[in-house]
Amino acid sequence: MQTVALAQATGGVVTAVDLHAEFLDQLRERAEVAGLLERIHVMQADMRDLPYEPHSFDLVWCEGAAYIMGIREALTEWRRFLRPSGYVAFSEIVSCADDPPAELHDFFTAEYAGMTDVAGNLARARSAGYEVIGHFTLPDSAWWDAYYTPLEAKLPGLVVKYAGDETALGVVESTRKEIDLRRRYADDYAYELFVVRRRDAQGA
Repeated sequence: MQTVALAQATGGVVTAVDLHAEFLDQLRERAEVAGLLERIHVMQADMRDLPYEPHSFDLVWCEGAAYIMGIREALTEWRRFLRPSGYVAFSEIVSCADDPPAELHDFFTAEYAGMTDVAGNLARARSAGYEVIGHFTLPDSAWWDAYYTPLEAKLPGLVVKYAGDETALGVVESTRKEIDLRRRYADDYAYELFVVRRRDAQGA
């Protein structure tokens, strides 16, 4: 969804990468409707193995996915694709509580052991060769308006569709639990958007 918005906001050329062809097909349709096909390039690829030359981009934008590689690992890998003083903007779930409820702690320990707080992610960025430009907490509406609310509405249908498939039903149940935790513990964790800039020695 952010690809079209970035193209509209910057007037630049945006390269969108995803492993799933279905998502890229949907993007092509949105880009055509918006009249942006000439400025949006799509690439089916793994974020861990991007097929680009060094210094190819001014900005790498990643919402809620860098954790798949690990924040420090992703920033380190993507740094080589940036032009000197290029930027990375990424969002990451962060802890806001020094002593979170046990239920919440257990869930994130199982689902995302690498979760840390804002300061921890700032340290990861600096150690990966970046200077921090800024960061801010996304509003609660960012969780619900385009994500949890439509996702929750689909869950009953998925239970019917995947009846008898224990793996799929396990994913549905985990998603239901995640949504429930968000309702009850919204003050204990958040999504933070970070903007960092490649730190270069003498423009290298």
